[in-house]
Amino acid sequence: MPFIEGKLPENKNEDFFIHMNSCPKCREELEIYYTLIVGMKQIDNKQEVATDFSADLDRNLKKLEHKYRGRRRIRFSAFSIVMVSLIFFIAAFYGRALSSVYDFEQKKKLSSQGQYYFSRELSKELLIGDKDRVKESEEITAEPEITFFMKIYNYDDITDSDALTHKVGKEIYDEREETEDTEESSEEKADE
Repeated sequence: MPFIEGKLPENKNEDFFIHMNSCPKCREELEIYYTLIVGMKQIDNKQEVATDFSADLDRNLKKLEHKYRGRRRIRFSAFSIVMVSLIFFIAAFYGRALSSVYDFEQKKKLSSQGQYYFSRELSKELLIGDKDRVKESEEITAEPEITFFMKIYNYDDITDSDALTHKVGKEIYDEREETEDTEESSEEKADE
């Protein structure tokens, strides 16, 4: 038995440990072999024979577990370090790569458009004033920005015009009543 003799290969430690923890029959068989082999070695070497072989086996399996778990942690932490550094490098160089691609695209567009689009290439006679006509047209055609204060101001105008309409309507109504009253009184005088 390689485990009992200490000759179990390193790459088999994990599988052996997992199997011994999950298979009670193999674990029992290992205890029997461990008791026989270790007991025979102790008798051959004229040592005092151990009384609790099961505890010794458990101790050896625990040592194997610590080795296995320690190696697994190192493997996991090494993987984590590699992944974190990879993410860091991707993040660091992504911005640079993106800006260089953007610059390349802009240069390509500039070279394909020619030079007649840019005011620095035109003579002063061809330019109409120093104003940016495109920006001016965008400002003219843009939707006006309506702020809260503009709404309040317009509301005041609306209420003022409503009040004025009401006042004018009342004046017209009063004038009609007066003319009707004067007409009635003149008709009454004419009838008398």
